[in-house]
Amino acid sequence: MDVLNPSPALCLPQTMWLTYQVIMTSPGLGPDEVIAMVVPEGLASQTQHGKRALSGLRDFRLVQQDESGALSAESIDGASQFVRLLRRRAVVAPSDEGPDYVGAPDLRAGLVWLMRQAPMLPLDYDTVQTEATGNPFVNDTRWNGFRLWSQALGFSRPALAALSKNASQRAKIVPDPTEAVIDAIRAPFGDPLPRGEQLPIGELLSFLRAELPVLPGHPSATYDGMAADDESSLRVLGLALSSAEQRGVLTMAYQSDPSGVMALPDAQDFGRSRYVSTVTVKG
Repeated sequence: MDVLNPSPALCLPQTMWLTYQVIMTSPGLGPDEVIAMVVPEGLASQTQHGKRALSGLRDFRLVQQDESGALSAESIDGASQFVRLLRRRAVVAPSDEGPDYVGAPDLRAGLVWLMRQAPMLPLDYDTVQTEATGNPFVNDTRWNGFRLWSQALGFSRPALAALSKNASQRAKIVPDPTEAVIDAIRAPFGDPLPRGEQLPIGELLSFLRAELPVLPGHPSATYDGMAADDESSLRVLGLALSSAEQRGVLTMAYQSDPSGVMALPDAQDFGRSRYVSTVTVKG
């Protein structure tokens, strides 16, 4: 599925959630009936948004349609769980979901690229074209769609105006996967990390790459034309871990004679690296 293609309308996570709710609470409806409930009467011009949302849900395998056309969806507990499921289907390597699963290659490539950018560089389309190398975006319209998706899935946040060094009035984002990382630690799809005991930092990194396989270091986190990873490719993940520590999700420490070390941007001492060898996930 080409999620970022706005023709005839952009597929939006918010509309997907609204459509999912209708299907979840009223199983057995057909596509036309669902769209009629999603799009208010008198707003027929918005029908394409509803159709794209439903198409996206089917392509991500979040809803099912039987031979009679009736739609159904798993019962879930609110928008947070929906975002968790949507994020997983967007970031997983398609081969891990089966031979006929396509997912959203354009969105996934964008997230792979975003997770390698400098966390303090506000990004709009002009910046992406001039300062950020190897980007997979075709035009500014697709970039705007990606900007919305990356925020909704917890991989970026709106940039502070004070950080911007150009006068462009375009909306900007900074790469920041803190929300996605914290959600993965608290509610993983695989085995959870043990709570309250020291773990090697490498074990946490392996866990996060399995849960969020668009992070640098995962074998599938690449695309044609992408630059090779270098020593700075973990800057954004380091920011997310420091943010998670500040929010009480985990603690990090450095042991003498460690078996593995990660250099993180220090949240308390800007401009310096903090060396971490162990992490403790709190209960």
